[in-house]
Amino acid sequence: TKCILRNVMSRDVLIGAISGNYGVNDIQTWVESSEFGFDRILIIYNSQDNPELYEYLKTKNIQTVLPTFDYWGNDKEWFEHHTGKITLQNSYDLIHNNRFLYINRILSEQQFDRALVTDVKDVRFNSNPFDNMDPDKLTATTEVIKYTDDSWNLQHLLYNLGVIGHEIKNEEVLNVGVFGGNADLVRDISKDIYLLSVGKPKVADQTSFNYLVRTHYKDKTKVLGLEDKFAVHLQVIVNGLVQFNYNSIPEFSIVHQYDRIK
Repeated sequence: TKCILRNVMSRDVLIGAISGNYGVNDIQTWVESSEFGFDRILIIYNSQDNPELYEYLKTKNIQTVLPTFDYWGNDKEWFEHHTGKITLQNSYDLIHNNRFLYINRILSEQQFDRALVTDVKDVRFNSNPFDNMDPDKLTATTEVIKYTDDSWNLQHLLYNLGVIGHEIKNEEVLNVGVFGGNADLVRDISKDIYLLSVGKPKVADQTSFNYLVRTHYKDKTKVLGLEDKFAVHLQVIVNGLVQFNYNSIPEFSIVHQYDRIK
């Protein structure tokens, strides 16, 4: 109801979300490494906490959306950004979940061919990611581990999906910090991620994304692994769960969790 963007011309768009507890230094790598000519939009939660973010992004030709309403359309100025403080009540406004409400709204109001959704603070681009994205499907990226291989992922899966989570516990984890594809599909799955994530005891964006891709969006999604050189997620690699040659990092279009390297 209150999400207004300037007219856009580009057919591809990169979308991220940040909070006012970030500084310019926290988003600079994402901003400066993604200058490939496609549109870029950043959703800034709690922008009043750090107006410098908004001013910086204006100089970088990045469109900004400042969230002003909640799940029910009521006016809201401040959104929870700390996953450790999640409750069943504030899960509706936790920015990890709530960003998908706004992504859905952005892609409903603007026309794009393809959209890419990524985390911001720990994402770096080496090349134009849209060069390797199917225009007709969703693109999901695997961490190359199964849910049963990692306690954090398994715990969140079972807390948020209960007994239904057991149905996908032997599937590889798909990281919600990097996904995209056909803009209409990204719009639709973003709405579903949000609706499935609210009212849960833990941050649920990733478990919701995995459930949807493994079920309702299974035939509409292309899952990419390390061999595709599209995206690498470094946390599981740093933890010793996946074998990886660090020298190959420049070959990947997207490097996620680069700040985890010891």
